[in-house]
Amino acid sequence: MLSLGDTEANVAECVRMAETAVKDGIAGMVFPELCLTGYTCGDLFFRDDLLSSASKALKSFAEKTADLPVVSIVGLPLAEGAAVYNAAAVVHGGEVAGIVRKRALPNYGEYYERRQFTPAPSDDPIVVFDTGRFRFCVEICEDLWTPVPPSSIAARQGVDIVFNLSSSTDYLGKSRRRNDLVCGQSARLGCAYAMASSGTGESSSDAVFGGAPVISVDGRLAVAGKLFQDSPHVATVVVDVEALRYRRRSMSSVGNAFAASNIPVQDIHIKADLPDATPDDVPDAPFLLEYGEPGWHQKVLDIQGTALARRMASARAKRLVVGVSGGADSALALLGAVSAAERRRLPRTDVVAVVMPGLGSTGKTQKRAVALGEAVGATVRVVDISESCRMHLAGIGHGENKLDIAYENAQARERTQVLMDIANMENAIVVGTGDLSEIALGWNTYGGDHISMYQLNASIPKTMVLAALRLVADSSPERLSSLLSEIADAPITPELVPGAAANDTESRLGPYELHDFFLYHYLANGASVEKIRELAEIAFAGKYPVDTIDETLKTFLRRFRNSQYKRNCVPDGPKITLSLSPRADWRMPSDLP
Repeated sequence: MLSLGDTEANVAECVRMAETAVKDGIAGMVFPELCLTGYTCGDLFFRDDLLSSASKALKSFAEKTADLPVVSIVGLPLAEGAAVYNAAAVVHGGEVAGIVRKRALPNYGEYYERRQFTPAPSDDPIVVFDTGRFRFCVEICEDLWTPVPPSSIAARQGVDIVFNLSSSTDYLGKSRRRNDLVCGQSARLGCAYAMASSGTGESSSDAVFGGAPVISVDGRLAVAGKLFQDSPHVATVVVDVEALRYRRRSMSSVGNAFAASNIPVQDIHIKADLPDATPDDVPDAPFLLEYGEPGWHQKVLDIQGTALARRMASARAKRLVVGVSGGADSALALLGAVSAAERRRLPRTDVVAVVMPGLGSTGKTQKRAVALGEAVGATVRVVDISESCRMHLAGIGHGENKLDIAYENAQARERTQVLMDIANMENAIVVGTGDLSEIALGWNTYGGDHISMYQLNASIPKTMVLAALRLVADSSPERLSSLLSEIADAPITPELVPGAAANDTESRLGPYELHDFFLYHYLANGASVEKIRELAEIAFAGKYPVDTIDETLKTFLRRFRNSQYKRNCVPDGPKITLSLSPRADWRMPSDLP
C-alpha cells in the first residue's frame, strides 16, 4: 500500500512486490506513476526535502533489487535545474538503465500537473530498451491519451512491450475507456501493453484512484484488475514475444510506423539475465479464444450471408445449391446460404439442398441430411450417385472392390459434377462447404469438393464449425436444434468407403482440435515446430499422450506443406478468422522439396 510522501515506506513496498514478482518468474514489471512519493503530493513536489528523498529512494530501490532477475520501472519526481519532471526510471542489476520523462502533462479536470511539473523537452529522444529477451518502451499515463503517443513512434524500432506508469482517477465509465485505450494501442502496435495504476493510498480529496492494472496482448484484454482493492497485488501475463514479432513482421503498417518522424529514438541495451517464462496454462482452443467474442456464431452467419448475397447479385444468380451430407461443414454452409437468401429477400425454397447417397453412404446420415434441408425450409433433392460411380469406375478399369484413393475421389468428383450441373439448370451458385482445417491439411479432392463457386467455410476451422452449430442449436426451434446438436456430436466422416471405421477422419488424420491448435500457432504466431509441440503438451496434458501429439503434428506439417498446390487455386470465400487463400493471408511455393 502506498504511503503518501513516505519514500522509505514506498521503497520497502516496491522491493517486496519485486521479490514477489521474481518468485512468479516475471522478467519485467511496472509500478504506478510517481510510486516512490505518491502522485497526489501537490505543491510538496516543489520542496527540496521531498525531491531529495525521492532521489535517495531510487538509489535505495536499485541497491535492494540488484540481485533480482527482473527489470523494474518505478516513478518519481526528478529535479533537474529549475525544472521538476514527472519521470520513470528503468532499473536492473543495481543500476538505473535509463530515465523517461513524461511528455503530456494533463491540466484539466482534477489534474494540475503543469503547476508542479515541466513536460519533457521537445528534443528528448524516445527511448527503446533492449534486454536481449524483449524490447520495450515506457509511457507515463497521459502520454497514451494523446493523438500520437510516444509508443507509436517507438514502434518503428520494434517494441514488444509498452510499460505505462499511470495515476488515472476512477469514476463511472473511466475504467472501460482506459481498457479500450490500452487494447487499441496494443492492437495498433502489435505488442503487449501493461499499465499500472495508482490505488487507494493516494489522496481522495477530490478524486479516487482505483488501482486496477490493465494488460493487453496484441489488442486482446489479458488482465483487467479489480478496482479499489485494499492491498496492492502483482498482475501477471506470459507474453509470447516471438509470436508478437512474427505478427508485426506481417504488418508492414506497424513496421513502417512514423518512418518520417523527426523525433529521435534512442536504443539502450540492458545486460540482463532474465527468466524465460513458460506459461502454466495454454488454451487448447486458440481460435475460439481469439475470435469467440459474444455472439460470434451469429456474426459468422451475418458475414457468410452478406458475402454470398453480394456474390449472387454480381453473378445474377437466382438460387443457391448446397451439397448437404449430414455432416457439420455442409450444415453450417446451408445455414449461411439461408442467411444469404433472406438478405436477397428470396424464399428459403430458393436454396436447393442436394443430398447425394454414394457407395459409402449410410442411411442414417442421409436421412439426417434430408431432415436438415427440410428443417431450414430449403428445397431438398436426392440424387443417388452410386450407379454413376460404378459405371465410371468400370469405364476406367477400376475394380469396385478396390477401396483406394481413386475409389474415394471418384465419388467426390461425381458429387461436384452433379452440383455444378444442377446449378446450371437452376441459374444458381454452388456453395462450397470445406472448412479451414480441411484446406490446411489438403483434406479435399482436387477437382471435387475442392471446387465451388463460392467457399463459405474456407476461413472457419473445424473446431469453430462444431462450436457454431451447437450455439445456433441453442436458439433454434426444437427440430432444427436437435438435428444441429446431433450433427455436431457425430463422428467426422466423408462416407466414401463402406464401414464406419474406414470413414472416421480423425482416426486417419488425428484429432481436429490438435490440428487446429497447430494451425493457429503456425499461421497466426509463426511458432517453431519445437515451440508448437511444447505448447501442445501443456494445453492437452492429460487429454492426449505425447505420442499422439507428436504423430498428429508430423501429419499436420507434412500435409500442410504438400497441399499448397490445392490452396493456390481455391475459390473465393469470405475471411472470417485466418485465411489460406493466396489472395489473402498466406502465400508459399507449391513445389517445396
